[in-house]
Amino acid sequence: MRVSAVFVWAFIFAALGLGLAGLKVSRLGIPLDPSAEATVWDVEARVTFQGRGLPAKVALALPGAPRGFAVLDEDFVSRGYGLTVGKDEKATPEAVWTVRRAGGSQALYYHTKVYPKRDQSRAITDGPPPTFPEVPEYEEPLASAVSALLARARAESADVVTFTSLLLAALNNSDDENAKVILKSATAEQWPLLLTEILAGARIPSRIVHGLALDGEFTGRELMPWLEVHNGDVWQGFNPRTGQPGYPTNFLVWKFADRELVSTKGVSNVSVTFSAAQTPMTQLDVAQRVDSKLNTGLLTLSLSELPVATQNVYRVLLMVPLGAFVIVIMRMVVGIPTFGTFMPILVALAFRETRLAAGVALFLIVVSAGLFIRSAVTHLRLLLVPRLTSVLVIVIGLMLAVSLISNELHIEQGLSIALFPMVILTMTIERMSIVWEERGPANAIKEFLGSLTVAIFGYFAMTEEHLVYLMFVFPELLLVVLSLCLVFGAYTGYRLSEIVRFKDLAKD
Repeated sequence: MRVSAVFVWAFIFAALGLGLAGLKVSRLGIPLDPSAEATVWDVEARVTFQGRGLPAKVALALPGAPRGFAVLDEDFVSRGYGLTVGKDEKATPEAVWTVRRAGGSQALYYHTKVYPKRDQSRAITDGPPPTFPEVPEYEEPLASAVSALLARARAESADVVTFTSLLLAALNNSDDENAKVILKSATAEQWPLLLTEILAGARIPSRIVHGLALDGEFTGRELMPWLEVHNGDVWQGFNPRTGQPGYPTNFLVWKFADRELVSTKGVSNVSVTFSAAQTPMTQLDVAQRVDSKLNTGLLTLSLSELPVATQNVYRVLLMVPLGAFVIVIMRMVVGIPTFGTFMPILVALAFRETRLAAGVALFLIVVSAGLFIRSAVTHLRLLLVPRLTSVLVIVIGLMLAVSLISNELHIEQGLSIALFPMVILTMTIERMSIVWEERGPANAIKEFLGSLTVAIFGYFAMTEEHLVYLMFVFPELLLVVLSLCLVFGAYTGYRLSEIVRFKDLAKD
């Protein structure tokens, strides 16, 4: 019963820890690899115009929170202009630049960093379904041509999507006489809006959106019109020229057709062009900046909101359970003896600062010298507490001597001896002396080497960069470590070292 309860609790803790980590990966986009990079786009809108020496006002429509993208940052460049960022009468975001006098060629800039979300393909609802439009009155010969194409598309289609695709394909067929009549009735700029009027003849809600296809770096590009048709449930995009359903790659919607891109007062020759470039950024940085926008409860499990000094402390503390788990493996499964339970892990923490080679050398020097002096103190027959205090004083003196000698020899590694836990060194020396006296030098050296071996393995576990990253970014993995400790706590089998110990019995 006890063993089954242990495995049940271990399963619960492991499932909870892995589940929370999985939510961070799937919902927040936090990567498992710290070097993973994300595609971030730096988009710039450039507004140029000629000032006429009059008070000037320039209002630029902003994308706000574009669907399928997360806005990581935005800024405005305008020398000598006042800037107001707000919403227009239609409650859509806009930036308004104003100046008392504007003369000559002028240029204003708007920069934004956007990150394509992984759920870009999600259906576009944009609020309640639109109402069915009224059938417009077309003039002849346009009315006859539109009626003929609508009737043909209705007969050959099965739903709104196929109807729209067939209609657009027919409209762009240069060999169709009806299509020729319709094409002659509108300029290239008027064509997208004419499509919405034609679709209104079939009582199909449609609209035009203007955006940018972030498919590569570009300069001086204008917004691209795109047709959207409501199929009764969601909005479906179509290429207004070919009728192909869908959207361009990373289509950043900037505005809708019923909204002016730029409105001005007191200026002339206004032009708006767009440029875009990819910006390198790690996936973790993007996820942390996107998280703050999403306002999700999973952020409460993130340590990135803590002060930097506190974060650095937890980067070390969160690795201690991994080092302790190394002790569990080494003692319960391998069977390596050690002085104390957690002494090797504390020594491994010191190795993190001194580096392994220098740390092992300093550890051997202090313990060897302390053991020699401790054997001399034994003849004084001191009581336990005074003897431990004396050894502690000796250890601190040895550490000081090593630091002074290293400083004279210009050996910087020796100065880090102060990072060793002095109390642990004292207890190690005391414990090794007792084992030496009671069970002989062979057992004492065996346990000392075992402690040093476990400390070295613990050092490698606590300094592995990927593990440090995972434990800091996903602190809920502590529950997984806890579940593993519970499982090994119920282990009652043989240790690997006992294969050598009982090899004679195995032969029999």
